[in-house]
Amino acid sequence: MGGETISIAMITIASVICAATFVTSAFPAIARTQDPLIASTDAINDRMKTDITIIHETDSSSGNIVYIWVKNVGNNRIPQNMIANSDLFFGPEGDFMRLEYNASGSISPGWNYTLENGGDKWGQGETIKVTANTTADPVISGTEYFVKLIMYNGISDEDYFTV
Repeated sequence: MGGETISIAMITIASVICAATFVTSAFPAIARTQDPLIASTDAINDRMKTDITIIHETDSSSGNIVYIWVKNVGNNRIPQNMIANSDLFFGPEGDFMRLEYNASGSISPGWNYTLENGGDKWGQGETIKVTANTTADPVISGTEYFVKLIMYNGISDEDYFTV
């Protein structure tokens, strides 16, 4: 009887050691698998909450600046540095190009923006005024133009308009 108790105790200790070894070796692998899933879920959530609509476009009296008003119709409050990471495509129908973001607005062709409602984030229902500098290629009256704003996360809106 004494031998059986010792054998059961040794098997129990060996089982606990095996279980502990398995957990310590498997846990890092399980944790590494969760990180991409969490990041992917966060990205999907960000995309689902983001939506924009181009509401109006017009040119300046000089003919080399185009103003584009874009409304945030999603639930996401977008930080200003993320707006600057967006892409703006502009030009005559069939001959548009990507304009480079430039905070000062001095590069042509280039674009910048202002938050019409102020603040440090572009909130739901708020509008930004995008200024596209086209000095190198002035806007021609009666020509149909294409504009597309693609946000940092791939959400976009586009429009055709004539000045």
